[in-house]
Amino acid sequence: MAGVFGRLGWRWLGTLAATWMIFPAAPGAADVLIASDDPNINYYGRFDSSNPKAPRFDWSGSTIEFAVSGTAAVGMEMADGAGYYDVEIDGTIQATPINANSAGSKKYALAAGLSADKHLIRVIRRNEPYPTIATFGGVYLAEGGKLVSAPKPVRKMEFVGDSWTAGYFNEACVEQQANTNTNKAWARLTSKAFHAQDVIVAESGIGLAKSLGGKTVMPKKYLDTFDTIGTVATPAWDFVWKPDIVSVFLGINDKNAGATDQQFTAAVHAFVTTIRGHYPDAAILFISATGGMDAAAKTAVAAETTSLGHKRVYWQECKTVGTGCQYHPTLAQDQEIANGVIARIMAISGWDTTSASASIRGGRTGTRKTGRMKATRIDGRTVPVTLRGIGASLPAIVLSSEGAR
Repeated sequence: MAGVFGRLGWRWLGTLAATWMIFPAAPGAADVLIASDDPNINYYGRFDSSNPKAPRFDWSGSTIEFAVSGTAAVGMEMADGAGYYDVEIDGTIQATPINANSAGSKKYALAAGLSADKHLIRVIRRNEPYPTIATFGGVYLAEGGKLVSAPKPVRKMEFVGDSWTAGYFNEACVEQQANTNTNKAWARLTSKAFHAQDVIVAESGIGLAKSLGGKTVMPKKYLDTFDTIGTVATPAWDFVWKPDIVSVFLGINDKNAGATDQQFTAAVHAFVTTIRGHYPDAAILFISATGGMDAAAKTAVAAETTSLGHKRVYWQECKTVGTGCQYHPTLAQDQEIANGVIARIMAISGWDTTSASASIRGGRTGTRKTGRMKATRIDGRTVPVTLRGIGASLPAIVLSSEGAR
């Protein structure tokens, strides 16, 4: 009898084990992986996409953007080991950043409890690079969820700078990597104000002519896809993406490293030549902190636009004196700097920072869906227009523009 019970007992346990192995995932869990080469995923920053299913990056401010619908939960696959990431959902930064602490590929939760509506999600590397290059492995959605189109902004901005641009210790004066946030520094605040794409190339301690501690200067790193440290290899950047304006905020470290006015002026000219070689149509704005090679930069820019023949090169003084950690800007001072840069760029480009609202009436003419839109202005650009109830992201033809100027 004991033998029979033993045989039945083991058989029952075997059945239990088999049942456990096929137990389904919790309803609504983000377990369906969407590959990183999905066309509905946008990348802003310097990404190496030579393997489109495993794009690599490391500059702070690098951003992965996508829109989802029909999923309550969202996750991502990432290999990093040193990265902190802000997660933005429909324009709101979530309270707790993601610490991507695994050098091996790992799944991280990004959102839970979402409605079935469309949601725009952005994942932003907020801290400065380490030797390990991050690799993005894709997006996880719940069963039935999908990625949907997230049209890219038309305007494009590039920012080049040092720790002030990287947001060094701008959240708190402890744990540098956890409290450095490029996503809340002046450059990202500026691009958000203009509703623009951006690429941010910034590193603490770097200079235009001389860097602190003998570090590689920006004109050399500017040519690279990655901000490399040590012996980590980097492919050359291809400069295919073309900004409308490049803002360069350097000089503080040059001053502290002992650069002369002549060295800095020569470096400004050489860097303008490099930028114009890649972006012939872009405006270039040099920003100088008061006392941070500002006189040399102002003189250099004046020469660029006269004797040296480079047009649309501008200069702006930043009078903000950092009162945060190690004399860096606080979050409030990041906004102060951004406000000054925004005003200058508005004067240079004619851009504004408002979003026009539109009332639309729809109908049908034969086989064509039609709509009438009233908006304050369209600033000389072709823009995607979403007509609710008519169709999403349809091409729009302006048949008449009453009162336009």
